[in-house]
Amino acid sequence: MGCGRIFGLVMLFIILAVSLLLTKSLAEDLQIPPWVKNNAKWWSEGQIGDNDFVKGIQYLIQTGIMKIPQTHSGYGSSQQIPSWIKNNAGWWANGTITDNDFVNGIQYLIQENIIQIKIDQVMVLSSSAFENNGTIPSVYTCDGSGISPPLKITNVPKNTQSLALIVEDPDAPSGTVTHWIVWNIPPQKSQFAEGEKIDFPQGITVTGTTGYKGPCPPSGTHRYFFKLYALDTMLDLVDGSTKDNLVQVMDGRILEQAILMGKYSRSN
Repeated sequence: MGCGRIFGLVMLFIILAVSLLLTKSLAEDLQIPPWVKNNAKWWSEGQIGDNDFVKGIQYLIQTGIMKIPQTHSGYGSSQQIPSWIKNNAGWWANGTITDNDFVNGIQYLIQENIIQIKIDQVMVLSSSAFENNGTIPSVYTCDGSGISPPLKITNVPKNTQSLALIVEDPDAPSGTVTHWIVWNIPPQKSQFAEGEKIDFPQGITVTGTTGYKGPCPPSGTHRYFFKLYALDTMLDLVDGSTKDNLVQVMDGRILEQAILMGKYSRSN
């Protein structure tokens, strides 16, 4: 066994051991999107570069799956990643180590400044009305006024030509349902006001009409994902199209994605 392989195994053991001591534990179901694991696999095989792998790590941090103290020195400017970490990414991609082990290990590496991520360059979608993974106020649901929540957009990639927004509920009994679709949003638009009148093309939602449709779960707590896409083109898509239409024309044109997730359950 080569020295590099031995070093990688030793470091993996150390990382996993230290991860058990981290004070912030992760939920058992991390709900990591398949594309993040695919990026790790392709990166470990040399099919994509460091920057593409870093995008997956940035996504985990942005969505709260990976917790990094804001004051820690891990917020660096370098994206040079030690080559032995590719072994860890490959082991995670093929199921040798778990999602929790991989995320805890990468979290430790960032905290110790072994990996430096440009967090301030990640596109972020946020709201002053609720935090990511927080509860959506009833005013924005069918139990209230049903108006759209305020949204803030930051760090849009420089070469973005348009933005698109999809809001959906994956927990509906009938499968994922759409609550809002908007596209050809100018890249310079930095926010949506509460209940803002939308002048951009919008698509068909769960009610068969266009425009924002607030959460209205029949039972239990549902998750509502606000997904923002930075695209390298304006979309040739007519007003009133479906989410499937939008996803199809966005294929291959997505520069970056940001997600804000809120939860809601109706009072009995």
